[in-house]
Amino acid sequence: MELGFNIFSYLLVMLLAGIGSFGGGLGGTNIIRDFAINWNWIADEFEFLRIASISQFNGYSQGMMLGGYLGGKEEIGLGIFGVMLGIVAFMLPSVMIIIIILKIGEKLYKNSVFKNSLTYMNLLGAGLICVILWQYTLTVFTIDMIFFIAAAGIAFFLNVFLNIKPSYIILGGIVLGIVWEIMPAARNM
Repeated sequence: MELGFNIFSYLLVMLLAGIGSFGGGLGGTNIIRDFAINWNWIADEFEFLRIASISQFNGYSQGMMLGGYLGGKEEIGLGIFGVMLGIVAFMLPSVMIIIIILKIGEKLYKNSVFKNSLTYMNLLGAGLICVILWQYTLTVFTIDMIFFIAAAGIAFFLNVFLNIKPSYIILGGIVLGIVWEIMPAARNM
């Protein structure tokens, strides 16, 4: 299907690619590629790959750079306006999604149930990190599960009943781990 370059189709493709790449520009590159090749915005697959590989090294979003390249091509004739139009159209969906999320977050934060539940999110995150570390060490080091249950129980007791701060418990665990590794007699206990 040969459509040629049309500013409205170009904007539509960049907006679609921006939606498809929320969280990272690499997701939108295939959308841009399909339209650019099928509608003859670029000569061939090699031109697309050349521009995509160059845009990897600049630290910016690949899709955003591809959008800017297509808008600034001499054959199209939009110049710097086309570059800026492509970049803005590519970024616009992500910016709008973030604004919507922030507006919803503002309304939720005023809700007392949501506000109070945020205090427990840290505990949930810490628990998730502990489970991931637990599974990782079980897999890599083949350590028995009872060791972690005992360490968690001791840390819980120290924190709740003796009011010792978690940072001190972590530092104490590091010191005990170093002592455990340095002293061979301690390992035989």
